[in-house]
Amino acid sequence: MNRSFIVWLACLGAGQSAQSALAATPTEIYARASQNVLVLEGRDGAGAAQMQASATALGDGAAVTQCDLLDSAEKWVVIQASKDFVAYPRERDEARNLCRLDVPGLRAAKPDIVPLEQVRVGQRVYAIGNALGLGLSLSEGLVSGIRAMSGESWLQTTAALAPGSEGGALFDEQGRLLGVTDYRKRDGQNVNFAAPAVWLAQIVGRAGQSDASAKLRIEANRLARAKDWPALAEVAMNWSRLQPEASEPWSWLGAAREGLHDNPAAAEALEKALALAPGSLTVTLELARNRLLLKQYDKVLDLVRPALARNREDAGLWFAKGLAELALGQADEAEQAFRETVRLDSWHTTAWNMLFETAIGRNDYRAAQQAASHLTQIDPTRADFWLRLAQAQLNLGPPARAMIAVDRASALAPDNADVLFWRGVALEKLGLHSRAIDTLKRSLAAKPLQPAWVWQSLGNVYYQLNLFPESIAALREAVKLAPDNLSYQGELGVMLKDGGQDEEALKLFLVLRDKTPQDPFPWRQVGYMKYKFGRHAEAIPELEQSLRLAPEQVQVWHALGECYALVGRPDDARRAYQRLRGLNPERAEQLYRTYLLPLEAQP
Repeated sequence: MNRSFIVWLACLGAGQSAQSALAATPTEIYARASQNVLVLEGRDGAGAAQMQASATALGDGAAVTQCDLLDSAEKWVVIQASKDFVAYPRERDEARNLCRLDVPGLRAAKPDIVPLEQVRVGQRVYAIGNALGLGLSLSEGLVSGIRAMSGESWLQTTAALAPGSEGGALFDEQGRLLGVTDYRKRDGQNVNFAAPAVWLAQIVGRAGQSDASAKLRIEANRLARAKDWPALAEVAMNWSRLQPEASEPWSWLGAAREGLHDNPAAAEALEKALALAPGSLTVTLELARNRLLLKQYDKVLDLVRPALARNREDAGLWFAKGLAELALGQADEAEQAFRETVRLDSWHTTAWNMLFETAIGRNDYRAAQQAASHLTQIDPTRADFWLRLAQAQLNLGPPARAMIAVDRASALAPDNADVLFWRGVALEKLGLHSRAIDTLKRSLAAKPLQPAWVWQSLGNVYYQLNLFPESIAALREAVKLAPDNLSYQGELGVMLKDGGQDEEALKLFLVLRDKTPQDPFPWRQVGYMKYKFGRHAEAIPELEQSLRLAPEQVQVWHALGECYALVGRPDDARRAYQRLRGLNPERAEQLYRTYLLPLEAQP
C-alpha cells in the first residue's frame, strides 16, 4: 500500500478520534449549556403571568429573544434556575426578529459562538428551550439544511421545537452556540429553524435600520394580533401599491380576508402572492389552509404534492396533505401523511390527534393508545389528552388501567362533563353499574360535548341490568340527538326487541336494512324477528343474506338451520349443520340433537 495513503488514513483516524473525544453527551450538553437558556415570562401591570417563551443569555446582564414576542406583555422577566430577573427590551433588529434585553443582576458566561461557515449539514445539534411553557427541555437532531430566505441564511434542524421554544438556543456537540431557535420561522412555518448565532453581535449596529418592509411587517403583525382585519386589509393594499412585485402584502391581505370570513377573496389574494413568490413555503401553506376551509381538497393535493417534491422535510405540507386525503376518504394515505408530520415535528399535537382518530376509526386501539400516550407526554396538563388515553385503554383492557388515566384527567378538571362521562364508562366496564349510572347522569347535568355518547352509554348500563324501559328511553334520547348515527338506531332496535316491543323493533330493523344493504346486522335482526313471529320461511332469505355478507356468524347459522328444519328442508338443514361444525362444534351438536335427529327418526 502507498505509504502516503497509510499516513493519510492514520491522520484521518486521529482526527476522528479527537473530534469524538470533544463531543459531549446530551446530559453534559444540557448541564453546561442550559445556564445560558432562560425562561422568558411576560407579565401584566399587576405582575400576573400572561405568556412564556425563551431567551438566550449573551453574558452577564444581557440576553436575546424574538422581537415579536415583546409586544404581548407590559413587563418582562427572565428566570434562571428559579431566580427571577427583570428584563428590559433594548435594541431591536426587526428584519431578523432579534432583540437584545438588559437583565441587571443576571450572571452567565458568554457563549462560544460558531461561525456560520463552520456549520455543516448533517452535524448533530441540541435545542434547549421552554417548550410549551413547561420549563427547559432538550431535544436532539441534525442540521438538515442552511436555507436562503429573504436574502439571509437560516439554519434548519430536525431537533424538535414547540411553542415556547422561540428565543431558545441551538448548540453543537461541544456545547457551542449555533443559533437562536425560531418556532414560527417565517418562510415555511416550519418549527425547525434558528437564526445564526453570528447575528447576535450585529443587533446593536443594525438597530433602527429597519427598511420600509420591516416597518410595514411590524404594523401588519400588530393588527393581526389585535384581529383588526379591516385595518390590516388597508395596510396590505397600500403595501402592495408601494411594492407591486412583493409577495408579502398579498399574503397579509389573504390573512385579513380570512379574518373577515371572505375565504374566496382570501384565495385570490394568496394565489397572487404565490404567483409573485412561486417557491414560498409560507404562501403555499397559507393557500393550502385556505383551500381546506373552502373544502377544495383536490386543489390542496395539487398544491402540496409538487411542494413536497421540493421540500419533503416540511411538517406543515405533510399535515395539509393528510387533512385533504382524509377528507377525500383516503384513510391510509392520510395516516401516512400524519405519521410523516409527527416524524418531522414530534410536538405536533393536532397531527397526533388525527392519528388517534384514524386509529379509533379502524378499531386499532393499540395504535390509538400510542398516539394518546404521545399527547400526554407532550402536554400532561391537558385533561382531554388523558381522556383519549382512557378511551383507547378501555377498548384494550383491563379497565382498571384506563381508570388511572381518567383519574389524571379528573385531577385536572374534576367537574368536567367529559371527564365524568369517561369515568362512567370505566365504572361500567368494572361492573360497578350503580356508580356508573350516577356518574353518567352527573355528566349529562354538566353538559358534555357529545351528550348522545352519554345517553348511549347510560342505555347500555340499563340494558345490562335488564332495565329495558330505562335503556329504551336513553337510546331514544341518543337517536334524537344524533339521528344520522345508525349504530344508535341498531342498539335501540335490539333493546326494543329484548324489551318486548317487537313490532317497533322490526320496523326499525327494516329501515336499517334498506339504508345499509351491505351491513349483515339488520338482515340478521329482521331474520330473528320473523323467526320469533313464527314466520320461518320469511326469515330464511334474511338470514341467508346476512351470511353472504358475513359467513362466520355462528348464531345466524344456528338460526338458519332451525328454520330449514322447521319448514321441511332437511338437506339444507344438514348443510347448515356441517358449516356450523366447522365454526362451533358445540353449537352444531345442539342443532343436530334438537332439530336434525328427530328428522332422521322419521319413517
